[in-house]
Amino acid sequence: MIKITYEEIIDLLKVEDLFEPVKQAFIAYNSPSLIGVPVNLLHFPNGADTHIKIAALAGYDYFSIKVVSMFPENEKLNLSPYSGAIFLFDAKTGFPTATLHDKGVITDLRTAAAGAIITNFVAAKDAKSVAIIGTGTQAYLQVEALAKLRQIDKLIIYGRNVNKALLLKEKLTESNPTIDISITDNIEKAVKSSEIIITTTSSKTPLVKGKWLTKGQHITALGADDIYKNEIDSDCFKLADSIFIDSLELNSKFGEYSHALKSSSKFMDKTIEFGKAFQDNRLSNHQDKITVAKLVGIGVQDLAASIVIMKKSKSSHHTKINMI
Repeated sequence: MIKITYEEIIDLLKVEDLFEPVKQAFIAYNSPSLIGVPVNLLHFPNGADTHIKIAALAGYDYFSIKVVSMFPENEKLNLSPYSGAIFLFDAKTGFPTATLHDKGVITDLRTAAAGAIITNFVAAKDAKSVAIIGTGTQAYLQVEALAKLRQIDKLIIYGRNVNKALLLKEKLTESNPTIDISITDNIEKAVKSSEIIITTTSSKTPLVKGKWLTKGQHITALGADDIYKNEIDSDCFKLADSIFIDSLELNSKFGEYSHALKSSSKFMDKTIEFGKAFQDNRLSNHQDKITVAKLVGIGVQDLAASIVIMKKSKSSHHTKINMI
């Protein structure tokens, strides 16, 4: 069996490598190729959790099982709060093929790729002002990924921790010197002054209010991937002209779309999954409409990203070193 280390994954994988594979995985998810994407979530004391995501698609060389954990108390032990691995199995024989010890970085990058491609697909072509809500790894990666797909002129950062917001601004300014970047402690200001709003937090209460939105704005919400997380209120979905989700099945169980459905099932009438949307250009680059894209993350993204790594690893001969 092949073992690919965290260090090798960091060296091999770039977010731009995932734009097309992740897009095609979404399309396959909405096709007869789908075999299954079961999800299990485990919750532990002190806010710790483990997500287990499985993916199998007909025609793919592998199927995958991902286990990724976040244990915040680890920091007190001088350990990373994040850990995880993806296990690949041969789709023809079922035999274990590879272990990718990614410590969650594959999840980070495939999430960034997914958020960027759906934002670029749905938001107005001339939308160049962005608000990023959150100051963590995903906030940084979302801006980096989107900037590879469209021009960003202005970026406003909102975070509860000013020091983290300043650090994010510094980091993004270094990698994107042409973007005018500012920070604010007023989330309403951030939302109202931007054409694209991206939320990347683990908030349990809604941060973005629908009453702040106007025609021409787009929200991509991707932090709420669990039953107790909620970044945007139900009014955002109520006011949206169109809603885009990565998986109807999973969004009906997790995140803020599931909460909105409890108040009204009518939201489903204006909802479309990413894989179907990507096949209909009439749904792209909405002008003068309010649109929302909601992601909870599905296993086909992990599978697609892992296959990219496997191909790159073989071509760079990493596998000869790490056979176990």
